[in-house]
Amino acid sequence: MISVHIYNNFLNEKKYIFDFLFKEIFFCDYELIPDSEKSYRISDGNKTISIADSFFSAFEDEFLYYNDRNIVPDSIAYADYPKQEIFNTPVLFGTGELKVFEDICYLGNDIFAGLFFMLTRWEEIAVSKFDTHGRFDEEENLSVRLGFYDRPIVNEYILLLENLLHNFCTIQIKNKRKGKVFLTHDVDEIARYDTLFKILKALGGDIVKRKSLSTFLGTLKDCYSIKTKKQSDVYDTFDLLMDLSDKKAVKSRFYFIPGYNGEVDVRFDIRNSKIKNITEKIKLRGHIIGIHPSYSSFCNKTQLIKEQERLKQYCGNIEEGRQHYLRFKIPDTWQDWEDTNLKVDSSIGFYNRIGFRAGICYEYPVFNVVTRKQLNVRERPLLVMDTALRKLCVTKEKSVETVFKLHEYIKKYNGDFVLLWHNNNLKVNEWAGWDKVYKQIIEQV
Repeated sequence: MISVHIYNNFLNEKKYIFDFLFKEIFFCDYELIPDSEKSYRISDGNKTISIADSFFSAFEDEFLYYNDRNIVPDSIAYADYPKQEIFNTPVLFGTGELKVFEDICYLGNDIFAGLFFMLTRWEEIAVSKFDTHGRFDEEENLSVRLGFYDRPIVNEYILLLENLLHNFCTIQIKNKRKGKVFLTHDVDEIARYDTLFKILKALGGDIVKRKSLSTFLGTLKDCYSIKTKKQSDVYDTFDLLMDLSDKKAVKSRFYFIPGYNGEVDVRFDIRNSKIKNITEKIKLRGHIIGIHPSYSSFCNKTQLIKEQERLKQYCGNIEEGRQHYLRFKIPDTWQDWEDTNLKVDSSIGFYNRIGFRAGICYEYPVFNVVTRKQLNVRERPLLVMDTALRKLCVTKEKSVETVFKLHEYIKKYNGDFVLLWHNNNLKVNEWAGWDKVYKQIIEQV
C-alpha cells in the first residue's frame, strides 16, 4: 500500500487530485494521511518522494483562493528533468528543483497544485474577464499568455510523477490507458435551403459578402437540384460523416440544439419532422446523439432542463454534449450539468485556437471549487474545433499539419483526440474542399 502524507488543510481538494492520479490513472491502492508537515510525501515503506506544497500550505483552509487574481501566476519558470526524459516543463507553483538522496527524493515543483489549477480552471473565476458571449476570454488564459497552451502539461506532470514512482520507489504503475478518437459534430444547422428566407439570404451573401458570381450560380444550381431532383441539402452530411467514422471504426457523436423557433440563435426547430428522420437514422446506424444546449441555456438551469426534455422525446436518455458557442462558466455550468444528471461535457476547449485549455488530453472528473466537492460530471476536453483551426491556419495544408503536430503530443500520452467538426462546415462556399481536410485528419489520427 502506498502512503501519501499531506499537510492537514484543503483535504477535499487534495483527495480529488490523488484519487484521480492513483485510482484512475495509476490503478494503485493508496492511503491518504493528513499531518502537520507542509509537503506531500509519497512512500512505499522504504523510500519517500517529497514534493513541495507551495500553494495550499500558504493559506488557511477556508481561504477563497479562486477569488484572488493576485495568486494566479504572472510568470513561470521551466525545468528539465533529463533522467525522467522530461524537458522544459512549466513550473506553475514552486521551483523546478529535483534532488535525489539515498532514501528520499525531493521535488520543488508543486505539481499537485498545478494539476488542480489546470483541471478545475479556477483561474477563470479569479481573472474574471469575459467576451461578448459571456465566455472566459481565452487571451487571459495563463497557458495562452505564456505560450504553453499547445502542450498537455497535466500529462507531463503525471508522467514525471509516474517516472519518479517507478525509478526511485520502484513502485509498479499499472497505467493501462489506451488512446481514443472522439469525432463530434455540433448540429447548429440541418439545412441551408429549406426556406425561401434562407435561399434569399444565401444568394444575397454570395453577391454582397462573398462577391462571387460563380458562387451565386452554384447556389442557384444547388437550390434547383434540392427542390426539383430531391437532392439532399448541402448541410445534410450526416451519412457522409457516419460513413467516414465507420471506416475508422469509431462512433460519430451528433450534438443537437433542442431549440424552438424564436429562441435566441436557434436555426431549426427540434419539433421539425426532419429531426426525427435524422435522429432515427443515427440511432439505427449505432452512432451517438447528445445535447448541444442553446445560447439561452448558459447559466440558466431551467432552460437546460426544458431542452433535455425536448431532446429525450426523440432520443431517450441523453448523457453527453457540449454548450453552444462554448458558452461555459466555471463552476456554474458544470454544476448545472451535475444537477440535471448529464454525465460528460466536452466544452472545455478554445474558440480561437487549438490546444489544451485544461492542460490534459483525456477525460477527467470535475471539481467545483466553490462547493469544494467533486462532481459526477466528467470533462472530455475539446482539443480541435474546425472554426478555430481555420482562424489559426491560412491554408488547408497548414491545417492538416497543425492537427498532426498536436496529435503527436496526444499519442505520446495515450490521450484522446477530441475533434469538433460541424456538419455544415464541409463543402459549401468558404468551406469548399474542407471535406477532404476532414478526411485526411481522421484517416491519420
